[in-house]
Amino acid sequence: MSRTPTRERLLLTAERLFAVHGIDAVSLRQISVAASQRNNSAAQYHFGDKEELIRAIFGFRLTTVNARREDLVRELVRAGLDREPRALAEAMVRPLAEQIDVGGSFYLRFLARVHQHVGATTYALPAMGLEGSSPEFGRLIDLALGHLPVAVRRNRLRLGGSLAVHATADREQRVHEGQAQDVLPPAAFVADLVDAVVGILAAPVSAQVLAALEPPAGRPARAG
Repeated sequence: MSRTPTRERLLLTAERLFAVHGIDAVSLRQISVAASQRNNSAAQYHFGDKEELIRAIFGFRLTTVNARREDLVRELVRAGLDREPRALAEAMVRPLAEQIDVGGSFYLRFLARVHQHVGATTYALPAMGLEGSSPEFGRLIDLALGHLPVAVRRNRLRLGGSLAVHATADREQRVHEGQAQDVLPPAAFVADLVDAVVGILAAPVSAQVLAALEPPAGRPARAG
């Protein structure tokens, strides 16, 4: 019989089932049964409802992810790279990518499923980069991208976070299926993903975007 504590076993089982089947396709009862609980209401007993279970999975995983991100932020500040988009993008991407190396991990695929479930927003999804992470990291991102219009900056963060989540989830799936050899080696994958996120964050704002942000003639601009 497994010596893994019941709560942790339920968390890991829920993470796996959500990753494979999607958030809406899995019930608390199914999680309890898959976790070999004699009480089919065990997940409900420990977590109450699905939303709290998802929060608990984040709590279980984000301690490691955010600690790693905070280490990277401290390193880039010491190196004077706190205004460099690539250094900040690496602090966003690398803690996620390193989860691929965790044996039997389903976390990134779970993360992608939650992202699809709640929508591509850093505010609804803590692990997308800002909320649930170091406030200092969020402040540095705002400073580095402060030259962008606010709406563009927010959109770029959503796009960059979405790419980071879905690309690492795809990589995790390929590793799980033994197909990782048909893509870049791990270090090259991370570096290339960072490059792609930097491209999103730091690309010049085109005249077309600026024009589209301008209110039509005779209509006042929105405040903020």
